[in-house]
Formats: sequence, structure tokens, C-alpha cells
Amino acid sequence: LGHRYCRSRLSSPRISFCAWATPIARARDCKMSSTPLLAGAGGLPGPRVMQDHPVFLRASHSPWRCIPQNVLVVLRGIVLAYLTATSAMIMHYKLTEESDKPLAHHLFDFSLISQALVLVYHLITFVSPLQRTINLATSADVSLCSQSWTFTHLYYPDPDDNEGGIESWIIKAMSLPRNMASPRKQAYFSMFYTTAAVFAFMNSNIYWFITRQHEAAAGPDTLLVAAAATGTDFLTASVLTTNASTMAPIPDAPFSDLFGEGWFNIFAIVNLHGATSVIMVLEMLLCNSIKLPLALGFHFFGLLFNSGLYLAWAALGKAVTGSSPFFWLDEAEVGSKEAVIAYCIGFVLLSPVMYTMMLGLVGIRQGLTKSRGGGGAQETLDS
Repeated sequence: LGHRYCRSRLSSPRISFCAWATPIARARDCKMSSTPLLAGAGGLPGPRVMQDHPVFLRASHSPWRCIPQNVLVVLRGIVLAYLTATSAMIMHYKLTEESDKPLAHHLFDFSLISQALVLVYHLITFVSPLQRTINLATSADVSLCSQSWTFTHLYYPDPDDNEGGIESWIIKAMSLPRNMASPRKQAYFSMFYTTAAVFAFMNSNIYWFITRQHEAAAGPDTLLVAAAATGTDFLTASVLTTNASTMAPIPDAPFSDLFGEGWFNIFAIVNLHGATSVIMVLEMLLCNSIKLPLALGFHFFGLLFNSGLYLAWAALGKAVTGSSPFFWLDEAEVGSKEAVIAYCIGFVLLSPVMYTMMLGLVGIRQGLTKSRGGGGAQETLDS
């Protein structure tokens, strides 16, 4: 918010925010209440009139008045702790359930990669608002208000003011980028955030709609293997297989293969292939105020490139470990190279489809918060 800035890093040398901010705001009050980011409405200049808020800051602030900065820090801390704990449990599940595969195989697992991206994103977005809240709670020096950039009425001391020692290194490491107005840095972070969300959505859709269907279709082969394992003769096993292929299948209860194997397996599977998508949906609806990007082409082509890059990484994994991350990357499983190519094309094209869904969710949030943001901006100007 321009009317709350004083010597901000975001301001241009030719623009003095304090010159027009002082008459309408109490910038000297360091104990400001936390309010959401305000849209370019209600008399405030729009993003095309002055530089909009950088994506780094929008990722650290909720657009809702009911989620102030201190509450957002607690929510992000809970989510980060949950992701950290479940990641450890998922790794234990992978190492025990897929013990027949080499350890290097997990480095190429798409579900684990998407889990790691979501975890890293929440780690990045947690440390910055946490430090700002700590500084607000512990600092009582009013003079810092004129030497710090403020956003949503919370001030953050300049990291350069802390010189020497481990404390200074930690503060600078946890701080947002120095040049937050850099278009390149904003584009890289926006692309990382988009990739983390889209890969989480892709992981959920691929598992629940493709991988599980493939596993369920292996019915006759499963019967034959089970009969051979129990010592049944070859003729009886063949009869079982023939009957299984000719008789109408008996429908099972939904997800009956998941339940009945203990709580840990179902917990790990749901968190690996479902919880991350839910977390990212809540992230873009409640926890950040990142707007619809102007460079849509950059994001669409970037996602296509990242999806193709993963396929190259998966091919390298198959060459190194001898096993494919997905069944459809194995020619022996799908029957031909053409089928593998078709699956790969579908995988790459799935990323822009999931990104379109993501844009829809962001648009819904912006529509719900637009009127609230405009009203809040007008109230601030009137005060």
C-alpha cells in the first residue's frame, strides 16, 4: 500500500511515497494493525498506474481481513509442521512398501518431487512473515518505522541494520530478496509457485484416475499369480483365469483395496496423492494474495517445459535404476513405443489444463475479495 510506505525498497528514486502518504496516513505509528492487501480500487492507483506489490509480498499476506499477519504465521507454521511430519512418514512408507526397488528410484518419483516442491514453497513463505511478526513483538524503537518497509501495517526492519554475527546472517537469509521489484526475480518465484501447485494437481489426477485404474485392471493376472503362489496346479489356475475373464466382475466397495491394510498405508497414500492438492487450493484461496499473472504465455510455456523436463528426468531414472516412475513409461506395460509417446504427450498437456483450473480458483478469490478490498482502501483514505 503506497500510503503506508516510507523509504520503501519498492519505491523508485523518482517517486517519494512519503510526500503524498503523510497527509492521509499515520506512518509514524509503528504499532499498526494488520489488514489485508487492498486492490487497486476505491481511489488507490491501479497496478498499471504505479508498480504493483511484488509477488514475494503477495505470497506472504492473506487477502482476508479475518486472517491478519500474526494469524497467518500460525496457520503457515501448522501447515509446514504437518507437511514435514507427513513427508517423513511418506518416505518410511516408500522405503518399506517399495523395498524391492533401488533407493535411487525415489529420486525420480513424480509424487515425491511434487511433495518436495510444496514443502519448499511453504518453508519459503513461512520464514519471512514469521520474522516480521517476531520483530514487531520484540522491537519498541519507534525510530525504526522510518527505516523499514511496511506492508499490511506490519513493519520489517532493514536486514542491513543488523551487522555481524550469526544473528545477522540468519536475518539476511530469512529476508525477502533485496530487489523485490526485479521482474526476473518475480517471474522465477511466480513460476516456482505455479509449478508447485500444478504438479500437485497433476500428481493427484494421475494417481486417482490413471494409476489406480491400471492397478484395478490387473485382475486376471493377479488371480493367476495368487493361484500359483498357493500351490494350485496349472490347470486349476487356468480355469480360474478363464472364469475371471468371462464372468461379469463383482464390484467392490469404493477404495476397498486401501482400507483393511491398516491406517498407516491409507494415511500415507492420501497425503502423498491428495493432501498436497488440498493444501495448495487453500493456499491460493486463503493464505496468499497472488494475482492472476499478466504474462500468461510465460507460465503456460514454462509449465510445458517443466513437464517435459520431468519426462527427461524420468527417462534418466529408468536408465539408472532400471524401473520407470510411471507404468506408462514402460513399453512392456503399455505395449508399444507409440503408446508411451501418447502418454507422454498427455502428461505434458495435462499441465496447462491444471494451470487453467488454478487460474479459475485465483479468479474466484479475486472476485470475492475485490469489493472488500475497495471498501477497505476507501476507509483508509477517509481516515
